[in-house]
Amino acid sequence: MTEQKDDIIDFTAIINRVKYPFVLLKKHYKLSLVYVFVAVTLSLVLKLTLPPVYSGSFIIKSNEDKDLYFLNMLMDLQSLVKDNDHTGTARELNVPEIDAALLKKITLDLIFNSRGTDSSKAVVITFNMSEQNKFIGLQDALISYLENNPHYQKLRGMRISNIDNLSKKITRDIIEMDSVKKIIIDNIKPAVTSGNGLVYNVPVDPYKAYEINMARYKEQLGLINKQKDQSSFELMKTCVVSKKPIWPKLSMLVLLLVPISLLVFAIHAHIKENNNLIK
Repeated sequence: MTEQKDDIIDFTAIINRVKYPFVLLKKHYKLSLVYVFVAVTLSLVLKLTLPPVYSGSFIIKSNEDKDLYFLNMLMDLQSLVKDNDHTGTARELNVPEIDAALLKKITLDLIFNSRGTDSSKAVVITFNMSEQNKFIGLQDALISYLENNPHYQKLRGMRISNIDNLSKKITRDIIEMDSVKKIIIDNIKPAVTSGNGLVYNVPVDPYKAYEINMARYKEQLGLINKQKDQSSFELMKTCVVSKKPIWPKLSMLVLLLVPISLLVFAIHAHIKENNNLIK
């Protein structure tokens, strides 16, 4: 019989426990209003006194084919900021430590190519900072942090060397083509038809040689343009900073502190009820 009683669920007790906080709220509603008022007031004070945090984002793109090492570098920097290692962040970005301390959070959103998730070259970088006028400086510092890494300096050196070699080859080809054109023009002879229908002395088309030469000139111009900018990273979209701070927000503070105040009220009211029972 005892086991059967233990197996019976006391729904009345469960319902009373669920109703208990509402009973306390109804019985001590004035006390609950005091706690809510304190929570709202504290939210307003924090809104006015906490340092504002702004958000800004920009997009960078890697010019190095199939190289994702820069993502590891960005995640390392992200970890330094998350750990509040202002000294390490300042050292990596080569900025004053006081500026590095303004950086509260870094968020990375990868932009993948359509070919697959392993071919990302662009990334949206979002900074959370406590000063609006420092975003562009830290944006440039981050790009410099990537550009001046020994890995990317080595890749840039190899790319410059390849372009120089190709440029020299095109220059030689153009000189040779000019010589060939001169020989062609100097030795053009009228075509002669033999009695059996064969044609001799058909001249090489000088316009075809001209087109080939112009194509090499275009290649050379393209290489010259590449030589003007040998950076490994391109700033696709400059940093756009929020006009209003993303933190502190009064609504978020109220949503956070009011439930806490009601929890404290419930404990206070429960203790008060127990004291009344003892008396």
